[in-house]
Amino acid sequence: MPEKKTFGEWLRKNAEKHLLEAAADEIAARYPNLCAKPYREKGYAAFFWRNIFVPIYSKIPWNIRRKIILFASYPGGARPHWRRRG
Repeated sequence: MPEKKTFGEWLRKNAEKHLLEAAADEIAARYPNLCAKPYREKGYAAFFWRNIFVPIYSKIPWNIRRKIILFASYPGGARPHWRRRG
């Protein structure tokens, strides 16, 4: 039986996939003779991630993105803090 994913895990999985695809598309556009055209999924979900999520996420400043990542990764956004030794 597959284990149940949290919202943060689902978001991270989809965001990683589509952000990597966007990076690959940028490289393919920069070097068209060296890259083959990759397969891309079709449908409303793929359209949303590729044409809405990726451009908006790319424009968010890093300090806000970092807070979003922490909140999605840890319940309540409370990251464990480690003490320095010595």
